[in-house]
Amino acid sequence: MLGVAAVSLAVVTRYLGPERYGEYALAIAFVSLFGVLADVGLFTIVVREISRRPPETERLVGNVLVLRGLLAVVCVALAAAISLLLPYTPSTRWAIVIYGLPFVLGMLNSGLTAVFQSRLRMHRAAIADVVGRATALAALGVVVLADLGFYAVVAVAGVGALASLALSAALVRPLARVRPRAEPAVWRSLLAAALPLGLSFAVTEIYFRADTFIISLLRPVEDVGLYGLAYRIFELLAIFSSIVMASVFPILSGAVASDAARTRRVLQGTSDLLVVVGVPLAVGGAILAPGIVDLVGGPEFAEAAEPMRLLLVAGGLAYVNGLLGYALIARDRQRDLLRINVSALVVNVGLNFALVGAYGITAAAAVMIACEIAILFASIVLMGRHYAFVPSFAILGRALPAAAVMAAVTWPLRDAPVLAVTALGALVYGGVLFAVGGVDREMLRRLRAP
Repeated sequence: MLGVAAVSLAVVTRYLGPERYGEYALAIAFVSLFGVLADVGLFTIVVREISRRPPETERLVGNVLVLRGLLAVVCVALAAAISLLLPYTPSTRWAIVIYGLPFVLGMLNSGLTAVFQSRLRMHRAAIADVVGRATALAALGVVVLADLGFYAVVAVAGVGALASLALSAALVRPLARVRPRAEPAVWRSLLAAALPLGLSFAVTEIYFRADTFIISLLRPVEDVGLYGLAYRIFELLAIFSSIVMASVFPILSGAVASDAARTRRVLQGTSDLLVVVGVPLAVGGAILAPGIVDLVGGPEFAEAAEPMRLLLVAGGLAYVNGLLGYALIARDRQRDLLRINVSALVVNVGLNFALVGAYGITAAAAVMIACEIAILFASIVLMGRHYAFVPSFAILGRALPAAAVMAAVTWPLRDAPVLAVTALGALVYGGVLFAVGGVDREMLRRLRAP
């Protein structure tokens, strides 16, 4: 999955160049921002509810499919209308409209993914996602070879989204006979539970997208493209955290009310795992960012390396913050999470408007680190209050030395082929971590022990 996405990114950036890729990235970010309004937290609430009440799966998911589909269409129309009020190029506005179709298809597909997540069958969702991405990559290859231009590049996402939806529909049948349903009473109950969470997710999405929009207002569109490449690499590496949380959240939702000991084991084991993966990404990214950017985007995108270094540090923090956020949701503390996210958004927007115009895209990435640190401390306080438990970060005592050894080995080789150095660094880090006891059966046992 990650490999297909990385190849697609490389093809798109090299074909479009920084300026047109800036328009492409801005259009996707704009639609994605409105996407969270189309969900309003429904996906997470449905996963939580059908994890607790499996017999209600078909009814709840069927209603969510219709409700989210309608909301998605409305949000695409709203995004297109609002884009007319902003100083965007005509091609950016048309890209927003074109990307609306894969967005709607993706919303329907993620409705089916709720079944996979609640039944701990996320490998089926992963298969559908890989097939969709591979289909989109094949379509992208045709577009590039035939030189069909910017709009065709945007449109290929719809081909992949349709393939994913079709395969998800086939894979979900053995688990649940999901059919579209329209029951207003169910819609009202779901929306009542989801809206506080939806507001929190909306704020989070604005928080993660605000820097791109502010850059688009204060800097040339080429800077949007440079930052867009760095940010897309950040998003691709976040897929690991998303996969982990997709598997852990149903377990937390089922255990949080009745099994405090298991809940703590799952939280600690997941936290250790995310730290173990996040540390080398941040350290390795700091060393290899120029080579990664050159491999993906080519020399035209060289200035994306510095913000990428900073974003990968923010990504390591975001791994843990995501876990703590989902733990609060499992405890029905959506409003607390909303307060954290609103505070982070205010700081994010204020600092970006103050700094990006003068200091450029590197300042935007630095602001992200500061905000993630603030979110981490606030989340830890709430975990202690609502769980009487905070995950121990003792694993850092083993992950950091292993990352230091990895850095010592890879730094002299930073100008060598980046894939080879990355593989070597992973081997060194894994070997040292294992030697110092950073990977053991206890970590895995905490994740799955009853």
